[in-house]
Amino acid sequence: MFTKLSDTSKAAIFTALVMVLAVGAALLIRMQGQFPGPGLWAVWMFTPTMATLIMLLVVTREGYSKEGWKSLGLHRLGLSVWWIAFGGTLLITVAASAIVWATPLASLVLPEGGMVDPLINFLFKVALFTLTFTLGEEIGWRGYLLPKLLSVGRTRALVLVGLVWAAWHLVLFFLTPFFPMGNVLIFVPLFVGTIVAASFFFGYLRIYTGSVWPATIGHSVHNAAWDALLAFTATSSPVLVNLYLVGDNGILILVGTALGAIWVGYFLRSGMNMAQPIGAAPEATPAAPR
Repeated sequence: MFTKLSDTSKAAIFTALVMVLAVGAALLIRMQGQFPGPGLWAVWMFTPTMATLIMLLVVTREGYSKEGWKSLGLHRLGLSVWWIAFGGTLLITVAASAIVWATPLASLVLPEGGMVDPLINFLFKVALFTLTFTLGEEIGWRGYLLPKLLSVGRTRALVLVGLVWAAWHLVLFFLTPFFPMGNVLIFVPLFVGTIVAASFFFGYLRIYTGSVWPATIGHSVHNAAWDALLAFTATSSPVLVNLYLVGDNGILILVGTALGAIWVGYFLRSGMNMAQPIGAAPEATPAAPR
């Protein structure tokens, strides 16, 4: 339909589409009157993919060529940084939990039945999320939006993707009653800061490899890890510990993610500087950093 749009115009249209879809999905969840089941949850999580499909098949029609689909980074595995995506992301949550366990606010406990079941459950969730719900997000954020914004500069692009990603979440949080936020003045800055930091962490992996899979794996590990580690945490202050300190976006997760993003950006800097634009990434993995 519009074949001569600039990349920034495509990013703007995508952002408008995904936010409209997010509002619609959130209102459906609200109308249901209970925590979303798998069906509605899938609708919500796949709104970034829906927006991507609308862009590729209707707005720009880039999806009618192989290069249009390749630009999403699904055809490359990015194996060289999977260890960072998995291990680095897991380390952030484990380290944050360990810090809290060392304080009087919480303690480490073993779940009934030992560690085997939580570990299996964690690995199962990582695999399931990577192939379903998290992928539904990442196709939009790191697959479509990030490459379209790189023309404004890498740092600006990563900040903008993080802000859009955060706004998409906040639509669900504010339009439905199923996601407690505690003190909004504390929660929202922590949440937005964590999301923007994660945008840098996962975005660097995407730029370095030209693949969306490392970001998807890292995103899945984060979602599965903080939930799994709650089973090992005993506290009499659950809001303080599980919402403001650790959990999905506590202050310790924010600091850990920011430090992790700085390290990843430094460690992969030479490969990112050598990489071609994401949409034209070569089949060979960029040279390893010195």
